[in-house]
Amino acid sequence: MTDKPNEKTEIKVVLEPQDSTSKYILVALILVLSGLLFAILAGGGAESFLSSNDDTVGNCGDGLDNDNGGKADRDDPDCYTSLDGYDPNRTEANRDNDL
Repeated sequence: MTDKPNEKTEIKVVLEPQDSTSKYILVALILVLSGLLFAILAGGGAESFLSSNDDTVGNCGDGLDNDNGGKADRDDPDCYTSLDGYDPNRTEANRDNDL
């Protein structure tokens, strides 16, 4: 059959360490997304998360020019409705109309 009876086949298996950076990135991404999901659910859902509830706008009853438009409360057009006039519960949200 073969002329060389002592011939051997050698198979060498080399295991190299894999880069674990991608695993750390995946774990960090999962933690960030889980935290974001928890914050959205704890804050009342996606509607409250996406709503523009800006505390820096202020209200019309505090005597301040919260929108930095140049006029405060009773002088600010944002504090008036077309039907009721001055409303201290409104917000000074439109900076462009105080001129």
